[in-house]
Amino acid sequence: MYTYPINESHAAPVRHKELDALRGLAAISIVIFHFTINNSGKLLGWEFRYGVTAVDIFFMISGFVIFQSIGNIKNWQDFVVKRFARLYPAYWYCMLITAFVAVLMEPHAVNPSRILANATMASAYFGMEDLDGSYWTLLVELIFYLWILAIFVSNRINFIEQIGAVCILLIVVFHAMRPLYPELYQFLVKKVQLLNHFPLFLSGILFYQIKCGRHILRNSILLVPTMLASFYLHDKGGTSQYHISFIEHCVAITLFHAVFVLFIFGKLKFLAVKPLLMLGNISYCLYLIHQYVGLQIITKLTADFGVNIYLAISFTITLCICAATLITRYIEIPGYHLIRNWYSSLRGKIFHQPDNDLAIH
Repeated sequence: MYTYPINESHAAPVRHKELDALRGLAAISIVIFHFTINNSGKLLGWEFRYGVTAVDIFFMISGFVIFQSIGNIKNWQDFVVKRFARLYPAYWYCMLITAFVAVLMEPHAVNPSRILANATMASAYFGMEDLDGSYWTLLVELIFYLWILAIFVSNRINFIEQIGAVCILLIVVFHAMRPLYPELYQFLVKKVQLLNHFPLFLSGILFYQIKCGRHILRNSILLVPTMLASFYLHDKGGTSQYHISFIEHCVAITLFHAVFVLFIFGKLKFLAVKPLLMLGNISYCLYLIHQYVGLQIITKLTADFGVNIYLAISFTITLCICAATLITRYIEIPGYHLIRNWYSSLRGKIFHQPDNDLAIH
């Protein structure tokens, strides 16, 4: 869900620093949200509830950059390898750290089956809980990748707006008619959570098309029902419904769409400052490592050592940022290069052609 774009061909799309900065803001918002709710919130006397909505703008950014990326691949294998290389090395490393901490803190809750299920990013399909509460969004991302890959393979990428609009209509009907199939409904909304968040991804795709000057009027009009569908899905899935009201969520989603409007008109360049770009660069690893491990650290500091809650949160945020920086530099990026270079070499041997589309700038 939360990767930053790397130019992936000699004709690769431009990297948008504003989106890196937005990703950084979203990542730190989620961290602060998780660190100020529940027990921490009781100690603080307040909660940063609105941080829960940062997941929404992450999904919008993902729709934008993944659609941008798929326009530069030659075959479905390229897409799969690129996504795997981007997501899994860092995820496995962070997951193992989380599992290690869980074994120390809650040994009864961790076993090899749960760890192996989590290693797939789809633990829900194995009847297992995520080791970290943040992992649920990763499966949403994976299903979105499968959706866009299916459109690419069927050679219908030029009709993605129409296909997306039909999907939104079907999703709304599916939710609206849930009394007719309560058991199937409960099963699908838990196993295919993209059904609860798809309009946000489509908004990102539409904004990309508008920024590229493609069917500006039509796609601008399509943004209206897409945004309304996101409003409708407020209480159909995700975690926002448990922390903010329907009206608050609608305001947040509207604000995120307004931010994207500013972005496509080039009005967010002021966000491209080093601190935010740094956070955007490490946002994926920060997202992966912060919640379970961070909350355990905060609990230990406050409950066992009597550390002030503000100091405990500040220390833990700093620690998580440092850890994410190291993991990004020494695990995520090298892992990405290793897999991509292996794949490039393999393709060269099999197809006897240069793999220029895999060059990383």
